[in-house]
This record gives sequence, structure tokens and C-alpha cells, in this order.
Amino acid sequence: MKVVEIDRRRCLPYQDFVRDYLFPKKPVIISGALSAWHALGKWTPDYFKSKFGTKNLTIDGKKYTMADFIDRVSSSTRQNPAPYLRNAILEHFLPELLADINPEPPYFLPNWLDGKLGRVLRSRLHDGSPELFIGGSGAKFPFLHFDSYHTHAFLVQIYGIKEYTAFSEDQTHLIYVHPHQYNASQIPDIENPDFSKFPLFAQAVPMRFRLHPGEILFIPGGLWHTARMLSPCITISVNRANASNWSTLTHDMCTHAPLHMKPLAAAYLTGIRAFRTLLDFRS
Repeated sequence: MKVVEIDRRRCLPYQDFVRDYLFPKKPVIISGALSAWHALGKWTPDYFKSKFGTKNLTIDGKKYTMADFIDRVSSSTRQNPAPYLRNAILEHFLPELLADINPEPPYFLPNWLDGKLGRVLRSRLHDGSPELFIGGSGAKFPFLHFDSYHTHAFLVQIYGIKEYTAFSEDQTHLIYVHPHQYNASQIPDIENPDFSKFPLFAQAVPMRFRLHPGEILFIPGGLWHTARMLSPCITISVNRANASNWSTLTHDMCTHAPLHMKPLAAAYLTGIRAFRTLLDFRS
């Protein structure tokens, strides 16, 4: 199968990122931007086990302690993968760890999801707060998807090696979108697809790449993607919306709003865009 390469840029100037990747909505892996993050080198599976071993977790409906979960991560295999802790909002889950992931790289800005104006969006997008992912070898995200409301995702690899598979938005007609979930594919296993059920997927051309500690992956809104762990992994993710993707976010939210709320949602989101655009221009 043909595989498309993804750009890798070291110490990418912010303006180059905006021009070449953010507005064109092109994925890129950036290195050299996280030298001040204490999480790198500090956050390991053993660190989470020793410091938070008694913390209770619920993953896919099952309960674990952190120590038990980390033991499973350490012994995980492709044939018997450990549970995958995903989308744990750090400020609620382990807020003391937030100090280890500062300062924020410039690529994460501007963030139109935060502040008082975005309060109505908070229950759905929680201001784009950092989320924690921990998994073992062979574990994987459960389905091919793009992030809700076409938000951009920045995935920061802290520990271990993770392999991503992605498909450009113009291949959506080959992805077999779930009839009840607009941002998820029906294909249960893209590594072993049933082409008798999903024949068009045979024409899809993936991007496939690995993310290493200290690297940031920019996943633009609408890029189909999924991941699997090649070793025990710890990852931080943030979601963002700004001038580059606000129109698609607005479209998604208005499309899926109740009929009587559609005009109000459109007016609210248009107002945020006008105000934020003015602030960005002044800064």
C-alpha cells in the first residue's frame, strides 16, 4: 500500500507554522519546542505508579488502581493489550501535573476556546485543557476519527513511541462515516479491514508515522486519524480553535444543534469570531 509522508520540522518558527501548516490545515511533526517541560524525563510509568499508585481509575467501564493499571501497561502486548487511559482532563484528574507541562508552545495559540466568551462551549470542549493518555504496547485508539467540531489537535509525546495512521479530509468518501457519529468511521479495524464490507477503503492512501518523546504532532481539524502504541506511552493532547478553523466549528455546532437553537448558536459563534479577530489584530 502506498503511504504518504508527513513533514518533520525542528524549531519551526511560529509564522512559518501559521503560513505552511495551520491555515493550509496540513499535519506536521515539530521538535525542539519543549526543552522547558519537566514532564520529559520525569513522567514514566514507574513515576505514575509510585506517586499515584492508590488513585482509582475507571477505563471503559472497569475500575483499577493506578498501580494495577501501570502493571498492566508494563506487561501489555499486541495479543493482550492493556486498557488505554485516554482523554483524562489533567486539571480534574491530576492537577498537580500541570506545572510540568509549561510554558505552552506558541503553536497552541491563539486559543479561542478559553476565557469568558467561550463559557458556553466549556461543557463540550473544556477550554482546550490538556488531556492525558497512557497506554501499553499493542494498545490503540478504538476507532478512526477526527476530533469533534473540527478542532485542531496538538499531540505531545512525553514517553514511549506511538504510531499514527491518518487520512486526509478529501478521502472522507472512502472512510465509511458512521451514520450516527459524523466524525467516526464504521471500519472496526483499519489494519485488517473487511474489503467485502468496505470496498472503497482499498483506495484510501494513508499517512503513517511515529511520534517520539519531545515531539509535537499537529493534527488539523478534519484529518482522520488513529494511533497504536509500539511501547508503553504517555501523551498529552490539547484541542484548539481559532480563525483557521472557526468556520468549520461553527458549521458543525449549528448543524448538530436543536432546530430552535440554530439561529442563537450561529449568532453566538459569529460574535466570538468578530471579537477574537479584533483582539488578535490588536495584539
